[in-house]
Amino acid sequence: MPQWSELTQASFERKARQTKVAVMVTCAVETHGDHLPLGTDMILPTFLAEKIAQKTKALVLPPIPFGESWSFDVFKGTVSLRPETLLMVYRDVMKAVFRQGFKFIIALNGHGGNSRLLHQAAEYSTEDHDGTVVIVNWWSDLAASVRAEICETPDGHAGEDETSEVLAVRPDLVDMKAAKSARIRTTFRIVSASRREELLPRGIYGEPQNATAEKGRAIMERAEKELIELVQQLEKGKLPISE
Repeated sequence: MPQWSELTQASFERKARQTKVAVMVTCAVETHGDHLPLGTDMILPTFLAEKIAQKTKALVLPPIPFGESWSFDVFKGTVSLRPETLLMVYRDVMKAVFRQGFKFIIALNGHGGNSRLLHQAAEYSTEDHDGTVVIVNWWSDLAASVRAEICETPDGHAGEDETSEVLAVRPDLVDMKAAKSARIRTTFRIVSASRREELLPRGIYGEPQNATAEKGRAIMERAEKELIELVQQLEKGKLPISE
């Protein structure tokens, strides 16, 4: 099915009557070390959203490119929105989607800093509507069993798993010669605007040298399968819950 923004008003009305589900893709533009593109957190969830558009009746909104990237704001190339700005954007988009008659929004999130704001926006947008928002932090909620089986190191930021995924989807944008490990350890959670580069050396948290395209393909294929199953479940009016 064509994506939301590719439809005319008349064709949108026809397509919207065929589905209960809209997909809202939330991203970030921020450093991912010297080996991955700044748009990594947009490239990966957008790739999955395109698969949904191709293989289901759900309508996929244009991705929201910028996110809350305070932790990486000192690194060149990062574009971070203030939390209050992003919260309003998410809330307004959700409310607009619900006004179109959709019952479910899958918030397909590509960046950790967006998670709490998506949750708050979902609370606001569902208070006066019977709609439901399902937040999918794709890097942790999808393909968990595959990651556990094939990844040699824990997940992180621009590490083995994320680098593998971009190698599978956009290998032309990966410079493996520049891939270097960085993973600091601390007992406590430390927040400091002036020491962000010390807390996230080179904008990396992980071991990208262990990445391969084969690992990435396995993760992306499983993630795609689980997402399509979620869409199919929601189309039947069933929530992804179990007792």
